Amino acid sequence: MLQELAIQNLALIEKLQLQFNNGFTTLTGETGAGKSILLDALGLALGERADSSLVRHNTPKADVTALFEIEDLPHVQSWLAEQELDDDTSCYLRRTVTSEGRSKAYINGYPVAANQLKTLGSFLIDIHGQHEHQSLLAGNKQLELLDAYANHPKLLTQTQADFKQWQALKRQLQQIEEEQADYQSKLELLSFQKNEFDEINPVEGEFESLSEEQIQLSHASEIKTACENAYSHIENEQGAVDSINQAIHALESIVEFSPSLQPLVNQLNSSLIEVQEAATEIQHHSEQVELDPQQLNYVEERLSLLFGLAKKYNIEPEIIVNKHQQIKDDLMRLEQSDASLETLKEELNQAWLNYLKQADKLKKSRQKAAKNLSLIVTDGMHALGMPNGLFSVELTDSEQAAANGTDKVVFSVTANKGQPLQPLAKVASGGELSRISLAIQVATSEVVQLPTLIFDEVDVGIGGGIAEVVGQKMQALGKNKQILSITHLAQVASHGHNHLHIAKQTKNDVTTTHVNLLEPEQRVEELARMLGGLTLTEQTLNHAKEMLETAQSKTS
Repeated sequence: MLQELAIQNLALIEKLQLQFNNGFTTLTGETGAGKSILLDALGLALGERADSSLVRHNTPKADVTALFEIEDLPHVQSWLAEQELDDDTSCYLRRTVTSEGRSKAYINGYPVAANQLKTLGSFLIDIHGQHEHQSLLAGNKQLELLDAYANHPKLLTQTQADFKQWQALKRQLQQIEEEQADYQSKLELLSFQKNEFDEINPVEGEFESLSEEQIQLSHASEIKTACENAYSHIENEQGAVDSINQAIHALESIVEFSPSLQPLVNQLNSSLIEVQEAATEIQHHSEQVELDPQQLNYVEERLSLLFGLAKKYNIEPEIIVNKHQQIKDDLMRLEQSDASLETLKEELNQAWLNYLKQADKLKKSRQKAAKNLSLIVTDGMHALGMPNGLFSVELTDSEQAAANGTDKVVFSVTANKGQPLQPLAKVASGGELSRISLAIQVATSEVVQLPTLIFDEVDVGIGGGIAEVVGQKMQALGKNKQILSITHLAQVASHGHNHLHIAKQTKNDVTTTHVNLLEPEQRVEELARMLGGLTLTEQTLNHAKEMLETAQSKTS
């Protein structure tokens, strides 16, 4: 619900901070006092188009912040979390507009695009009346409302699942059909490529091992010569082994005179063993190296084939085996596609039948709900001063299948006898539209998720007993939702659980708008003003007091 609205430098409002309560709150005041400014402020916070003309004269910018409680709105919390804009169980929407027309938007302090404000706002609040923010006029919202009223979530979920399954199979079929469009040419190409790879028959790891072997074979003579020289320097007369032995014998002859030399003798003995082992390994490596021109020729020819194949297919030689396998897999899939195509066509046809069957169940449930909703809203219109009004929820087949079925829903109404039903969006009278919206909201109050509803001058063109019915309806709605209503009728205002009074005053040639929460005695005076004008008589005050007491006695 809307908890707080803070406004600064917007039109006639210099600085205003409003606290809102649960239930039904009425907003009253003289014409021109600034009631519409509050809606303009809310509209800005909800992402509506920014207008520099709203910025208070001689100020750089207007600033509006709306704070909402979302503890009982898990879908709002989920949306905020998905957008990485979450902040515990409340959220605030902020909008600034400069006198040059530039605007900025924020959600929980994070800069966002205005359309994100609009999306979030559509989950939080709905304004009914002569303003743009009217979700009931949108066809998709009407369908959502009917589904919510019908209370058939399992039917919706299954229909959506069947539709997704049909779509997935359809995409698979399209892919196979696209591949088969030039089936023969692809088949010939893949067969040629496979034969080309089969002829060379690359083996995993072959390129790396051949590369190493080629290097060794091409330098075999140098390797062998170097190994022989190294061995000679170690093992031949006057080589490393002989020199180390001589050093050991020299030290051993005098170690008894200098015992501290014994560790060095031991170290030389260890070194001698390591040098002799190294000589043995060098000799062994030399023997392993062969001067084999024929093998070198084979290795180079094989590498040439692998390099040539890799270059032709524009790949690295190291992944040539993977490319070979890919070609074989593509060829196999293409050869099997004929059989897959027929199987997939059968599966697709069955999936479509499953979807149509489920969509038909959904349609029947909607038709039943549409009939009941039409009757209830029609009765509501009669009670709200449209005795000849008629409301009808009309279902027709949509132009194409969708996840939510094959139905298109239109809310149609007529306010006058003998006049044909017309779509709700074409109703000309703002007052009639507001009352029809009220009748719909009353009928669907338990299923609609929006926590806050605002009715702007719902009482246009009515009075007397009908106005009292309007007040009663809003009071009833206020038991489950937060209802705000801008009204000119005392009969409506008296039913509010809370009453805000909007007034403007001029001081030092500066006009400002103020909003006050009225206490019971102040409410009586305001109701009396609304009933009898500026001059308040005792009779008018008594009438207003009785009206308020009677209306408030029904709030329990």
